[in-house]
Amino acid sequence: MRVRGCTYAATPVEAQLCQGEEVDPGRRRQFAGQAAVFLAQTVRRVQMLVRSGGLAASMSRYLIRRIEESPTIVLRPYTEIVALGG
Repeated sequence: MRVRGCTYAATPVEAQLCQGEEVDPGRRRQFAGQAAVFLAQTVRRVQMLVRSGGLAASMSRYLIRRIEESPTIVLRPYTEIVALGG
């Protein structure tokens, strides 16, 4: 899988810079969920890479539901970044 950007911030500036791109919102779970929901409003696709089988252990149910209902957020369980290039 090729992702064009990985972000650890989700402000209006990042949303504008990433508009139309495919992004990974980062590793901190609750923040990553909030960032994914925020960025999903402006980017083409948000790839959420999850090392475990799901989000339930580290994220509120409300946030998980918002992620699941978003057509631009794709969850990739049992996925880990092993190399970056570019």
